[in-house]
Amino acid sequence: MKTKTLGEIIKATMKEKGINSSVVARKMNLSRQAISQIGLRKKFDLDFLQRLKEASGLDFTAIAYEKITDSAIDAQHAHPPALTQGITINITVTTKNKEKLENLAAFIDEVEEAGKRFGFELT
Repeated sequence: MKTKTLGEIIKATMKEKGINSSVVARKMNLSRQAISQIGLRKKFDLDFLQRLKEASGLDFTAIAYEKITDSAIDAQHAHPPALTQGITINITVTTKNKEKLENLAAFIDEVEEAGKRFGFELT
């Protein structure tokens, strides 16, 4: 059974819910073709998914996070690290919209919870 890409999931869900791609495209300031061909896309950034949520009312960020963590698990099992000491990884979070900062604490909480599930310690 073929696993659907996030783009295919978005396209199927929009069709199932009867969401007009022209309306979503206009609200996102994109071409109609950009939305109607969304099923062909392989990658989505979180900003795009947030804008899609605002324009369509559909939230696909949880699916995106799930796919990211699934990929990380697959990669970890394919090449397990042979480490005796910890590694420090610095992450930068940016936003172009100051109003989004009110969601930062919730975002950090989600990252911490996901990190714990996969054996990471966030400091």
